[in-house]
Amino acid sequence: MFFMRLRRSAKWAFIVLIFAFGFSFLFAGVGSGGSGGDVIQELLGMRGGNPVKSAEKDVAKHPKNASAWIQLANAYVGKNRRGDAINAYKKYLKLKPNDPSGFAQLGRLQEEVTALRWNRYAALQSELAVVSGPLSSDSLQTLAGSDSLLTTYTTLLTTKLSNAYSSYIAAAQTLESTYKSYAKAVPETNTIQRAQIELQLAQAAQYAGDYTTAIKSYKSYLRLMPKSPLAAQVKKVLAELQKTSSKK
Repeated sequence: MFFMRLRRSAKWAFIVLIFAFGFSFLFAGVGSGGSGGDVIQELLGMRGGNPVKSAEKDVAKHPKNASAWIQLANAYVGKNRRGDAINAYKKYLKLKPNDPSGFAQLGRLQEEVTALRWNRYAALQSELAVVSGPLSSDSLQTLAGSDSLLTTYTTLLTTKLSNAYSSYIAAAQTLESTYKSYAKAVPETNTIQRAQIELQLAQAAQYAGDYTTAIKSYKSYLRLMPKSPLAAQVKKVLAELQKTSSKK
């Protein structure tokens, strides 16, 4: 509230004071243990250049260096280049196949991809329902006959919907595979971490329609964390999956 009460002239004076302090801090090193000039160069992008290009050059020079791949993956994440980051993490895990942190980062990105593909599928499903649902019972349309343009559009949407679902399932299956490898990299002696991975694996397998793996992982989670706050909910999901699986 104090700042809201300042007069306009006082506000500008305060802003000037901030810049004055900022430049004295950066150039003179007031309050810091390093060089103010270095900070300015980093802020202005004069030092380090493009992090992605720098990391790509490092990987090109040292393709067997696992740390270089991690740096590249992080650089891609910083630029919202999710697909490139996923590929970089995969290259890293080929060099460090037992690193849990690598699987955790890869899984997180793949979860985002799976969610995005599901959202796309759901949106197309809603769009198709709007186009085909109400119009199919429209008496005027029945009297007028089938509209060829509407039929073509509906067919196009149906194709897109099918492709979107296939894309979603593929993403879910990839995510499931990553969490299977992640689980192998973390022993059951790390109870809490392994339980969380089993839960993530169960959910990924459920998305992918692999109920056998989902049931097994949900059971592993309950065995590792029998008193978890999520135990009751997991038991309900497990019971439903077992019913569905028995009907197949």
